[in-house]
Amino acid sequence: MPSRVLVVEDEVLVARDIQARLARMGYDVVGTAAKGEIAIEMALEENPDLILMDINLRGDMDGIEAATAINKQRSIPIIFCTAYSNDEVLARAKITSPFGYVLKPFDNRELEINIEIALFKHKVELDLAETKQNLAATLSNVSDGVIAIDDSGRIFLINPMAEKIAGCEIGAGLGQSIDEIFNLEAFDSGQASINLQDPETFAYWKQFSGIRQTLARTDGRRVPIELSANFLEEDAKLTVITFRDISQQLGYEATIQKNAFFDGLTELPNRALFIDRLDGSINRRRRGDQQEYFSVLFIGLDGFAVINEGFGHEEGDKIINDIGQRIARTIRPDDTVSRFSGDIFAVLLDPVESMTGSIQACQRILDAVQEPIGVSGSILNITASVGIAVNLGEYSTAEDMLRDADTALHRAKDDAQGSYVVFDNAMYRDAVRFIDRKSGIQKAILEGDFEVHYQPIISVKTGKLTSMEALVRWPHPEEGMISPVEFIPIAEATGLILPLGEYVLRSVCEQVRRWSDMGLDGFRVAVNFSPRQFDVDVAALVREAMATSGIAPTTLALEITEGLAMKDLDRNTAMLRDLKSLGVNISMDDFGTGYSSLSYLKRFPLTTLKIDRSFIMDIQDNEDDQEITRAIIAMGQSLNLATLAEGVETEEQLAILRCYGCDYIQGYYYSKPLPADEMTKYLRRA
Repeated sequence: MPSRVLVVEDEVLVARDIQARLARMGYDVVGTAAKGEIAIEMALEENPDLILMDINLRGDMDGIEAATAINKQRSIPIIFCTAYSNDEVLARAKITSPFGYVLKPFDNRELEINIEIALFKHKVELDLAETKQNLAATLSNVSDGVIAIDDSGRIFLINPMAEKIAGCEIGAGLGQSIDEIFNLEAFDSGQASINLQDPETFAYWKQFSGIRQTLARTDGRRVPIELSANFLEEDAKLTVITFRDISQQLGYEATIQKNAFFDGLTELPNRALFIDRLDGSINRRRRGDQQEYFSVLFIGLDGFAVINEGFGHEEGDKIINDIGQRIARTIRPDDTVSRFSGDIFAVLLDPVESMTGSIQACQRILDAVQEPIGVSGSILNITASVGIAVNLGEYSTAEDMLRDADTALHRAKDDAQGSYVVFDNAMYRDAVRFIDRKSGIQKAILEGDFEVHYQPIISVKTGKLTSMEALVRWPHPEEGMISPVEFIPIAEATGLILPLGEYVLRSVCEQVRRWSDMGLDGFRVAVNFSPRQFDVDVAALVREAMATSGIAPTTLALEITEGLAMKDLDRNTAMLRDLKSLGVNISMDDFGTGYSSLSYLKRFPLTTLKIDRSFIMDIQDNEDDQEITRAIIAMGQSLNLATLAEGVETEEQLAILRCYGCDYIQGYYYSKPLPADEMTKYLRRA
């Protein structure tokens, strides 16, 4: 049965909004009241499970006075929801022992958390004197930390959340003195720290709630908490302590108090907040907490002064707001877009993998800005120019980075409006190379320039070829053979891995058909598939390619990577099972280098684990590699999976793998990857 909530709020629209939010959360709103006197009547009549109480109400009675009157007659948890946080209001509110104090505006999750905690606290207070039945199970699932101590200060009950907040290992707090893991300090200046073992603490009040303190954790960190405690004199003289980490709540409060950091028109971060976040990104790199690149984009609308003059500032403001929202929709949630000044926007991309990431984000922004926009019955096509500055570690201040981004923006406006300029010329050349490579890949796919080479896979037991791996190669007409290490990541980043992967699959199927026509069969060919290729129906693609070429499923294998377990696991597993049911083998490539987990090994219909070459190259000298390889082989045997070692180049490596019980090997010891015609000769010799 849903919890029944009474909403006390003097603003009609706000009351309706809160009522709608609560309904979506699953609560039953029994009514709303705008005056304190009416709130008291409804509380006594409806007896709700919880009251959300605004402090500033209509009439002579405010929310605090109403809460005091209700508390004298009924035990109903009250959460104050208000925009007021000054010391006088807080001091008056504390007298009523509220179950929460939420500052407007608040998000749904914050409100729901406060409601659930308040309801739970109220239930615990009612039930604690009657029974301790099922206490351990309950405490293990609450989001508050709970500690109970005896009259000597020794902990006889502590839940996992309390140990987590206090910074001690699970189970380590039981039996310790409260002072060993729970040292309290004043939350802010002018406030005293609470000593839970001092008799004076409970000399007058036998319980208190909602007191903020700073907890000095066992690892030295300081954590802000909200603390409640009950001193039970009956029987054993026990003290029950509940507390919660309010770090996130303090973040919300700080945001509310810093409205000056947001632009009044667009509600985007303004210059001050943007610089603060940029300083944070720079400082994290200087401390070594993060190593990735990050970048600043300065975006200036082209010819905006003319729009303001022609349509007026009111319409100009609407355009600024619309453009700001368009830009915001193109970036990631953790990035920052700011209305920096006038018609200038700034974007902080943190992190970016390379200059390419910055340029791709820039292009998305330019495309979004250029979409037609309606103004006073007219359709405008607005363009923007962008200056980009990327931090590779050379910037020590936000001012320097902003200066360079601004310089690049002015250069872009001078050169060609609607374009972008990168401040760092060397990185710009890299980005141009990326774009050239992307175009080259597209052209090579269309013109069939990619080649498929084949590397034999040999049975350790018989020394004979049992299968082979298909590996794509790019013989560039001007640059010669381009390494897959260079072009595969670009294909992944741009989505070209989808047509490239299909090209390789169909090439392999056609080659297997040709070999079969020559009487060369009895082996499988493994084709690599990246997680991104599973965005489409891989099973349908493979079935169609096999049907078109006329090859049997028993001649084909798929090699997947551990990254496939990180996205849409159920859908991907279903596609793999579909292929496995046809007779296609499934191998896990580069096992041990990524998201290694027994859970996906159990779910994926695998036939083979491929041991990554990084464990094989030094296996003769490196004991860690030996142990890891031995463990992977043992795991494969226990799961009835074959094991295949990549990168085998020496007799000594082969001997070690044979000793460990590895089933198959692949590497230069037997053969490098061969073009199809040379592989045909190899098969005939074999």
